[in-house]
Amino acid sequence: MNPPEVSHREPGPPILGAILAKAFSAQDYQCQSGGSREKPEFAVTRLRSGPGPIRKAPAYPTDDAVLVWVSLTPAAMGQWRARYNGQEVGVTRGMAFATTVLDLSRSMELWIRGPFDYLHYYLAASLLEKVALENEVSTAYELQETFCIEDMVIAQLTRLILCAVRRGEPLNELALDEVALLLGSHVLQRYCGSTRIAPPAIRGLQAWQKLRAGEILHANLDGNLTLNELATACSLSVRHFSRGFRRSFGISAHQYLIRLRLERAKTLLATTPKSLAEVAHLCGFCDQPAFTRAFSRVERMSPSLWRKANG
Repeated sequence: MNPPEVSHREPGPPILGAILAKAFSAQDYQCQSGGSREKPEFAVTRLRSGPGPIRKAPAYPTDDAVLVWVSLTPAAMGQWRARYNGQEVGVTRGMAFATTVLDLSRSMELWIRGPFDYLHYYLAASLLEKVALENEVSTAYELQETFCIEDMVIAQLTRLILCAVRRGEPLNELALDEVALLLGSHVLQRYCGSTRIAPPAIRGLQAWQKLRAGEILHANLDGNLTLNELATACSLSVRHFSRGFRRSFGISAHQYLIRLRLERAKTLLATTPKSLAEVAHLCGFCDQPAFTRAFSRVERMSPSLWRKANG
């Protein structure tokens, strides 16, 4: 039987998303990535398929990376089975958000049937090495593969991503960077047993670094910049910048960006007759509904009501 025709509906790297979709016989996939387009270090891909008989999927090419595989709906017993690194594995727990963690450098043959709905996190070894160095833990680790387990951290992270997608809010580069760092740190700690090689030194940013970071975020309200770009501008590593920023501002760089967007929005609402859609666009929000939700969550009233009270 020929594999189903695949529909690709989100911007992202065609290689990673298409390879996963082919390997899992998915009829539809959505993918967003971080790093270069030619060689992404991190990607989030959603794979979906309707009902279908069990069949052997095309082999996924070996890769120096880790794949975290989350079933968004309870997987039926026998929905998939695999021969992974010579070991027979498959669905052992029929629960939503069951998590599987694999080393893509090892051989795997997969048999799968639909329907299914999965979210996959791709973490290149180069990304995990950077995360290890940033967190001052050993880069010498060995992944302990797991199949269909409960991981509350990954489940909650996945729920947050799904909520944003349902609201039509794609992950911008800054948000994607923060997801990659959080997930990479969790994978190293829980599944790789990485050990600390030096105590962390958590300090705030210097005055000039706070000023520089604020200027860059003010100039990039759309969020299309990376943590590495911010850290480089402040002459810091990503880890030291992220920790120093949180210590100085009390929130992450992405949360601070949202705060800047809302402050800019309040200025425009109070001093101009621009429509809510125009304000949303000028302040870096993907659309008016996303702007309204963020504004109402913080100000406890809609932008329209706030404008009437403060315009």
